[in-house]
Amino acid sequence: MLKRKQWIGLVIVAAMAAATVVFVHLVPQRPLPPLAATDTLATTRPQYHRDTTRRYTKHYDKKYQKYQQPQLPPLRPRRFNPNTADSILLLEQGLKTWQVSNMLKYRRAGGRWRRRSDMKRLYGLSEEQYRRIRPYLDLPDTLPGDTVRRDTLPRYVSHKRDTILELNTADTAQLQLLRGIGRWTAVQIVRYREQLGGYYSVEQLREIPRIDQKMLDTVMTRFTLDTTRITPIRVNRCAVSTLSRHPYLRFEQARAIYEHRRQHIRLSGLDDLLSLPELTQDDLQRLRPYLSFEQ
Repeated sequence: MLKRKQWIGLVIVAAMAAATVVFVHLVPQRPLPPLAATDTLATTRPQYHRDTTRRYTKHYDKKYQKYQQPQLPPLRPRRFNPNTADSILLLEQGLKTWQVSNMLKYRRAGGRWRRRSDMKRLYGLSEEQYRRIRPYLDLPDTLPGDTVRRDTLPRYVSHKRDTILELNTADTAQLQLLRGIGRWTAVQIVRYREQLGGYYSVEQLREIPRIDQKMLDTVMTRFTLDTTRITPIRVNRCAVSTLSRHPYLRFEQARAIYEHRRQHIRLSGLDDLLSLPELTQDDLQRLRPYLSFEQ
């Protein structure tokens, strides 16, 4: 058995359905117009000519089923500035719509024509068109800078010169005075010198990574060396980290020297390091100028 509320809902739905049927059948509907023979449901969408001068855009004429050509203004050559002229004035000079569009795009991008000959750079502008509009261009033929002679311009003078430098005291600016040494090479020479504590031989320059070896062949004769400028490492007081930062010592070798010093309390010279298996004769020979055994 249906409840009272359910019966009421059914009655309302039935009444609404009956009212809809009566409205459709009794109220007269407006008849649709007959379909003409020329009308089609799938008409080709007109392809409009892309042009920023919208006033002269092609449009589709439904009456004649074709595109109508834009009505261009008559030719009226007169003086104009291509940097400020509007599209109508440009079209009156005989330019094509797509050429005017290119000019407007060029101006919106920040481009400017400074002299008459600059108009030759306009894409699609023929030589005949340029000769026709050239007398009407409100632009100068030349600029003040165009009349400067090349022989009056200052010539580049190289600051490089052949000089002799002390390798352990020269800074990056002085090193760049030598022919063949640029800023990067000068920085690498000074940086490696600081890591070593100073150079005791010019041949140590060849140890710098990625340095031009052919360039070194030409500049090595321009250096002198003052070995008293070398800053040695005080072995009896330094830590493992100080020893391991030197380019000629690995961490294992630095730790071996430090542990050997702890066992012997004090090291007196390189002979005390001969017993270390981590160090070879070549290693000790390279380290000789950089190790100090003073207290």
